[in-house]
Amino acid sequence: MVDEYELSQLHTNQRLFIIEMQSRGINVEVIYKEMELIRAEYEKHIEWILDRDSSITPYSVSIICGDKYVTKKILEQSEVSVPTGEKFFPEEWKLSILYARKIGFPIVIKPVFGSHGDNIYMDIENETELENIVTRVFVNGIKKPFIIEKQFEGKEYRVFLTKNGDYAVLHRDPASVIGDGKHTILQLIEIENEKRKARTNSLCPIAIDEITEIYMKKNNISMEDIPKENEKVYLRHNSNVAKGGLCIDYTDKVHSSVIENCKKILDTFSGLSYVGIDYMSKNIEENQTSDMYNIVEINTVPGIHMHMRPSHGKPRNVAKYMVDLIFPETKEK
Repeated sequence: MVDEYELSQLHTNQRLFIIEMQSRGINVEVIYKEMELIRAEYEKHIEWILDRDSSITPYSVSIICGDKYVTKKILEQSEVSVPTGEKFFPEEWKLSILYARKIGFPIVIKPVFGSHGDNIYMDIENETELENIVTRVFVNGIKKPFIIEKQFEGKEYRVFLTKNGDYAVLHRDPASVIGDGKHTILQLIEIENEKRKARTNSLCPIAIDEITEIYMKKNNISMEDIPKENEKVYLRHNSNVAKGGLCIDYTDKVHSSVIENCKKILDTFSGLSYVGIDYMSKNIEENQTSDMYNIVEINTVPGIHMHMRPSHGKPRNVAKYMVDLIFPETKEK
């Protein structure tokens, strides 16, 4: 069994996953902590689990979903609403600007392969701004293919869904600070990040990076500004939790059509047992017609910490839902 010391060496998502398995009498061993590789055994049923990929996760689907562009095209064929967009290689950067002109600004640019909100730029409003980001970040920087998308205006959510019909939904609110009339924005970030070191929930430190600087400049905000008491100041448009976004449980608030849309996605990728869906909606509590929502991304290895320890609202034990599928014989234990 994995002891407290070994658990402390693993990512929080994996720790919560292991704790759920061990609570059912499943024997778990950490084989290679750097890869998050574990061996789980219940009676004669053995699973080699890499991160949270197991024998029930089809390899082909995992590879396909890692490619944001291919995923977008497959969802389009299934008549799921996705942002209008195209893929470009770094050497095609001039063509990407022509495409952005065609679909109209504002647009989003993001890498075809990536996670944690890295190198995602939103609110790009003109060709000059786009050319600067494309050439600096993708042509002369990471030198990897990227996607240009028409920006969809709506709030961001993460929907976790299994083929058993179990689900959990979070609203992801972009990183922000609340003013007290005394401290500057920079000081408020430092105070908040100090609180978040305790890691009592899924809150990550608020990132101060290039995306923050661009957002603040566009919105005429300075780190030296002193917000009024109870004034909420957003620091970026992207709501990724790894950059300091809030996780607010919305499971009991979503319209049933949200889950129906997500079931369609799960069915589209044959053999997929569970999925994390980045879902944008103009109003997630209303019926989701095709113009009401966009699917931004899907994740075959979804984070579970944010659902199990949200910053606001009821915790949802999604680790249970996953283990119910991987070790169904332990479901009632």
